[in-house]
Amino acid sequence: MPNDVKVAFVGCTHPHIFARLQLLREWGIEAVGAYDPDAALTSALERDYGLKAYPSPEAVLDQPGVNWAIIEGWDPDNAHYVAAALARGQAILLEKPGAPNLPAMHALVDAVKAARAVPFQVGYMLPYGAGMAHARRILDEGVLGPVTLARFHGATPVGGSREIWQSIPGNLGGLMYTDACHVVHLIVRLLGMPHEVRGKILRLPAGETVIAHGFKQDTLSGLGATVEMPIGGLVYEDVGAAVFDYGDKLVTMDLTGWEAHPWVEAWRIELYGANGTLHVGLQPPWYKLYVRNPKAGYEPGWHEWSSLEGSSVGNSLLVDENYTNEMRHMLERVRAWDTNNARSLMEAEAVITLLSAIYDSDRDGSAVRVGLR
Repeated sequence: MPNDVKVAFVGCTHPHIFARLQLLREWGIEAVGAYDPDAALTSALERDYGLKAYPSPEAVLDQPGVNWAIIEGWDPDNAHYVAAALARGQAILLEKPGAPNLPAMHALVDAVKAARAVPFQVGYMLPYGAGMAHARRILDEGVLGPVTLARFHGATPVGGSREIWQSIPGNLGGLMYTDACHVVHLIVRLLGMPHEVRGKILRLPAGETVIAHGFKQDTLSGLGATVEMPIGGLVYEDVGAAVFDYGDKLVTMDLTGWEAHPWVEAWRIELYGANGTLHVGLQPPWYKLYVRNPKAGYEPGWHEWSSLEGSSVGNSLLVDENYTNEMRHMLERVRAWDTNNARSLMEAEAVITLLSAIYDSDRDGSAVRVGLR
């Protein structure tokens, strides 16, 4: 059990780095420095954020006392960073989705299992919000009765799927990979693994000019700028959907790269049961629950709850309860040296298994049976 926690950032390309760095500093946790292959990026992080730049992953991970690596690199680079941290027995928080494709994720999961035991998890912060906590509680209390249908919606705001994080060379895809991973993770966390997947992905030709707010050119672009761009013409897909067959229920998921709302604001979870209906928003968090017969303290009729948290163009990039609870949870795991990674590794593999099946189904035009190894 470490007396002190010291953090090294290895790979710094994803803008989630800033919320996590801010929280560490608020809590008095030392961030000793960072490495990224983009020297201009690490120079700027050193100059503007006081995060000392190092010339290699090994150089920053070898600094005295480092026992936690936060990896925010490009997905194709992450395996090397994970291996370097594992070789040094350091805890790992890995930016989602964590690997560029399913074989790479299988190899990463196997490497974590084979190495010296360390705390490990993938950086999915959305389950740590109040909306998800209420959804989990209401399901566990059986308020909805048997659930036969569920819908999950996600998106990037207009132009978000044109940003570099949804256009990574070597990744399996774009929107339906790098952002659908959040939605699929929520599905797995709430409902587990389905038996079968059908997917459909659409890539649009360049079309009408639209206005994007908060478009980020690169990691250092802050909350972005307002720019005009044609709809469509992305490196990967513009819109996609999937149906997950659980045997006792169907779950649908859909995403678009051209939504009018800020990040996450219009993301939705809808659960339809024989005794109730639950609609959940993630950021800002809220829920609306209909109950048919009294259950677990809920009388028949509609029940509503909403958080006081607002929304902005910076949704998902600014410190909020999702990041705060995620980082606090991981910090507690590091301090206790909790090496029980069973759920983290299962979910890491499950998400990419389901995403890979969506792309396979779209390509082959047929359903894909899924399961974990």
